[in-house]
Amino acid sequence: MLIWNKRCLKGAHMKFPYAQILRFCSSGAIGVLLGYLILIVLTEEVGVWYLASAIVASIVNYTSNFLFHKYWTFKDRESHEIHRQIGKYAAMVVFLFLLGITLLYILVECLRLWYLFAQLIVTGVVTVISYLISRRIFANEKTAASSP
Repeated sequence: MLIWNKRCLKGAHMKFPYAQILRFCSSGAIGVLLGYLILIVLTEEVGVWYLASAIVASIVNYTSNFLFHKYWTFKDRESHEIHRQIGKYAAMVVFLFLLGITLLYILVECLRLWYLFAQLIVTGVVTVISYLISRRIFANEKTAASSP
Protein backbone atom coordinates (compact mmCIF):
# COMPACT_ATOMS: atom_id res chain seq x y z
CA MET A 1 0.00 0.00 0.00
CA LEU A 2 1.35 3.37 -1.00
CA ILE A 3 1.19 6.02 1.70
CA TRP A 4 0.91 9.59 0.49
CA ASN A 5 2.38 12.32 2.61
CA LYS A 6 3.70 15.81 2.05
CA ARG A 7 7.18 14.49 1.30
CA CYS A 8 5.87 12.16 -1.42
CA LEU A 9 3.79 14.89 -2.99
CA LYS A 10 6.63 17.37 -2.81
CA GLY A 11 9.01 14.86 -4.41
CA ALA A 12 6.53 14.09 -7.18
CA HIS A 13 6.06 17.82 -7.84
CA MET A 14 9.79 18.39 -8.03
CA LYS A 15 10.20 15.76 -10.75
CA PHE A 16 7.82 17.49 -13.14
CA PRO A 17 7.88 21.29 -12.77
CA TYR A 18 4.29 22.18 -13.67
CA ALA A 19 4.54 25.74 -12.35
CA GLN A 20 7.77 26.38 -14.22
CA ILE A 21 6.32 25.05 -17.47
CA LEU A 22 3.23 27.21 -16.97
CA ARG A 23 5.41 30.29 -16.39
CA PHE A 24 7.52 29.37 -19.44
CA CYS A 25 4.47 29.10 -21.67
CA SER A 26 2.82 32.22 -20.23
CA SER A 27 5.85 34.43 -20.58
CA GLY A 28 6.66 32.95 -23.97
CA ALA A 29 3.11 33.68 -25.11
CA ILE A 30 3.77 37.41 -24.82
CA GLY A 31 6.70 37.18 -27.22
CA VAL A 32 4.82 34.81 -29.52
CA LEU A 33 1.75 37.07 -29.70
CA LEU A 34 3.95 40.05 -30.44
CA GLY A 35 5.78 37.98 -33.05
CA TYR A 36 2.54 36.90 -34.72
CA LEU A 37 1.31 40.48 -34.75
CA ILE A 38 4.52 41.59 -36.44
CA LEU A 39 4.36 38.65 -38.86
CA ILE A 40 0.78 39.43 -39.90
CA VAL A 41 1.24 43.21 -40.16
CA LEU A 42 4.47 42.97 -42.15
CA THR A 43 3.15 40.24 -44.47
CA GLU A 44 -0.47 41.33 -44.97
CA GLU A 45 -0.35 45.10 -44.54
CA VAL A 46 3.17 46.07 -45.60
CA GLY A 47 3.60 43.35 -48.26
CA VAL A 48 6.89 41.93 -46.92
CA TRP A 49 7.75 38.35 -47.98
CA TYR A 50 6.53 35.94 -45.27
CA LEU A 51 10.02 34.59 -44.50
CA ALA A 52 11.44 38.09 -44.00
CA SER A 53 8.46 38.90 -41.77
CA ALA A 54 9.09 35.72 -39.79
CA ILE A 55 12.73 36.72 -39.28
CA VAL A 56 11.78 40.09 -37.77
CA ALA A 57 9.05 38.47 -35.65
CA SER A 58 11.48 35.86 -34.34
CA ILE A 59 14.06 38.45 -33.31
CA VAL A 60 11.47 40.39 -31.32
CA ASN A 61 10.13 37.19 -29.78
CA TYR A 62 13.49 35.84 -28.60
CA THR A 63 14.74 39.18 -27.32
CA SER A 64 11.77 39.68 -25.01
CA ASN A 65 11.74 36.04 -23.92
CA PHE A 66 15.31 36.08 -22.59
CA LEU A 67 14.41 38.53 -19.83
CA PHE A 68 11.07 36.91 -19.02
CA HIS A 69 12.58 33.44 -18.79
CA LYS A 70 15.66 34.42 -16.82
CA TYR A 71 13.93 36.48 -14.16
CA TRP A 72 10.41 35.06 -13.99
CA THR A 73 10.22 31.56 -15.45
CA PHE A 74 13.42 30.19 -13.95
CA LYS A 75 13.67 32.78 -11.13
CA ASP A 76 17.34 33.36 -11.83
CA ARG A 77 18.29 36.63 -10.14
CA GLU A 78 22.04 36.11 -10.43
CA SER A 79 23.89 38.58 -12.62
CA HIS A 80 27.40 37.09 -12.52
CA GLU A 81 26.44 34.43 -15.08
CA ILE A 82 24.46 36.67 -17.43
CA HIS A 83 27.19 36.94 -20.10
CA ARG A 84 27.50 33.16 -20.28
CA GLN A 85 23.71 32.84 -20.36
CA ILE A 86 23.37 35.43 -23.11
CA GLY A 87 25.94 33.54 -25.18
CA LYS A 88 24.22 30.20 -24.69
CA TYR A 89 20.78 31.71 -25.21
CA ALA A 90 22.00 33.39 -28.42
CA ALA A 91 23.36 30.05 -29.68
CA MET A 92 20.02 28.41 -28.85
CA VAL A 93 18.15 31.22 -30.61
CA VAL A 94 20.26 30.87 -33.75
CA PHE A 95 19.69 27.11 -33.77
CA LEU A 96 15.93 27.47 -33.17
CA PHE A 97 15.71 30.33 -35.65
CA LEU A 98 17.32 28.27 -38.41
CA LEU A 99 15.21 25.26 -37.48
CA GLY A 100 12.02 27.35 -37.42
CA ILE A 101 12.64 29.12 -40.72
CA THR A 102 13.59 25.82 -42.37
CA LEU A 103 10.48 24.08 -41.05
CA LEU A 104 8.33 27.04 -42.09
CA TYR A 105 9.75 26.97 -45.61
CA ILE A 106 9.21 23.21 -45.91
CA LEU A 107 5.66 23.38 -44.57
CA VAL A 108 4.67 26.28 -46.86
CA GLU A 109 6.62 25.59 -50.04
CA CYS A 110 6.72 21.78 -50.06
CA LEU A 111 3.58 20.80 -48.17
CA ARG A 112 1.60 23.85 -49.36
CA LEU A 113 0.28 24.77 -45.91
CA TRP A 114 -1.03 28.27 -45.23
CA TYR A 115 1.85 30.29 -43.75
CA LEU A 116 0.01 31.09 -40.48
CA PHE A 117 -0.95 27.45 -39.87
CA ALA A 118 2.61 26.42 -40.69
CA GLN A 119 3.94 29.03 -38.26
CA LEU A 120 1.66 27.61 -35.56
CA ILE A 121 3.17 24.14 -36.05
CA VAL A 122 6.68 25.58 -36.02
CA THR A 123 5.90 27.45 -32.80
CA GLY A 124 4.87 24.24 -31.06
CA VAL A 125 8.01 22.37 -32.07
CA VAL A 126 10.31 25.27 -31.20
CA THR A 127 8.61 25.82 -27.82
CA VAL A 128 9.31 22.29 -26.59
CA ILE A 129 12.93 22.41 -27.68
CA SER A 130 13.36 25.92 -26.26
CA TYR A 131 12.07 24.90 -22.82
CA LEU A 132 14.40 21.92 -22.59
CA ILE A 133 17.46 23.99 -23.53
CA SER A 134 16.48 27.11 -21.53
CA ARG A 135 15.99 25.04 -18.40
CA ARG A 136 19.67 24.12 -18.57
CA ILE A 137 20.86 27.62 -19.47
CA PHE A 138 19.15 29.29 -16.52
CA ALA A 139 19.79 26.55 -13.96
CA ASN A 140 21.76 28.05 -11.11
CA GLU A 141 24.36 26.19 -9.10
CA LYS A 142 21.87 25.21 -6.36
CA THR A 143 19.40 23.79 -8.88
CA ALA A 144 22.11 22.04 -10.88
CA ALA A 145 23.61 20.46 -7.73
CA SER A 146 20.25 19.09 -6.57
CA SER A 147 19.12 17.65 -9.91
CA PRO A 148 19.88 14.01 -10.74
